[in-house]
Amino acid sequence: MPYTPVNVSLTLTNQQYVALRTVNGTVVLPPGSSGRPDAGGLKGIIVVRQAGNSYLAFERNCPYRPFDACALVSVDRSGLFLRDSCCNSQFNLQGQVIGGPSPFPLRQYSTSLQGSQLNILN
Repeated sequence: MPYTPVNVSLTLTNQQYVALRTVNGTVVLPPGSSGRPDAGGLKGIIVVRQAGNSYLAFERNCPYRPFDACALVSVDRSGLFLRDSCCNSQFNLQGQVIGGPSPFPLRQYSTSLQGSQLNILN
């Protein structure tokens, strides 16, 4: 899968991240080329709140045929899993494959929480 540097900081008290205040809440960040301070990844980042102060961050570029323009992972309408509408690979909210052709989980980025600041990097 293509590599891109990731170094993103989110202030979780900002209203745009309100979904991350609940368990399994998700926020989708734009790709790093957008020039925004909350942007990152090759095709963007999906941030998932686990329990308590635990957060996961995943690359939106699907690991199955990652060079396809349509290889983009999104949060399913149900909010219960992640999916790529191009190849129909499905991933749980921990980034693991639960269906479709992808043999690999989503690329995961490191997260660390300092106060209300969530840092995402690789």
